[in-house]
Amino acid sequence: MAPAADVSGPTGLLRDRRLLGLLIAGGVIVLVAVTVIGFSGAYFTSTSGSPGNEFAAAGMGLDLEVTGELVDGAGMVPGDVRTGHQTVTNTGHRGRLVLAAQDLDRARQISEVLEIRIERTDSPTHVEVYDGPLADLGSLDLGTVETDGRRSYTFTVTWPRRQDSPALAGDSTSLVFDWQLESVP
Repeated sequence: MAPAADVSGPTGLLRDRRLLGLLIAGGVIVLVAVTVIGFSGAYFTSTSGSPGNEFAAAGMGLDLEVTGELVDGAGMVPGDVRTGHQTVTNTGHRGRLVLAAQDLDRARQISEVLEIRIERTDSPTHVEVYDGPLADLGSLDLGTVETDGRRSYTFTVTWPRRQDSPALAGDSTSLVFDWQLESVP
């Protein structure tokens, strides 16, 4: 008869418990070593903030000394001369000052008759800005004004004595002096 097989214990590699223990222990050591080496490292960082950094474009602004009528033109007759004054202050950044005549009815006969002279009066010598018929007054470039710069102007409206046609009686015209400050580099 043939010898009976031993079924009581593990076969092959599983039989040697010492070898199996050594293999498991070595695997654990390798796993721990890979984990420690792979996921460890020293990171040294330092941060500091500079809060409150805000950037905005400077605004443009004008302040007019007289906000209403500059020249009282009521009841004018041939030979009359009327004056008015305006001081303009730049409350924004540096800009080009422009004066435009708006809403002037150039078709009215009185617009052709009246003469207007505009002078800059804040300099030692008065500088003429415009001198001519009211009807021809358009947009005037008054130059660059620095921040907080002030300019003063005198407006003189004249009804020439020689313009005494009865057709002018009761005629009227009006306009808006539109002050503008345009940005310049």
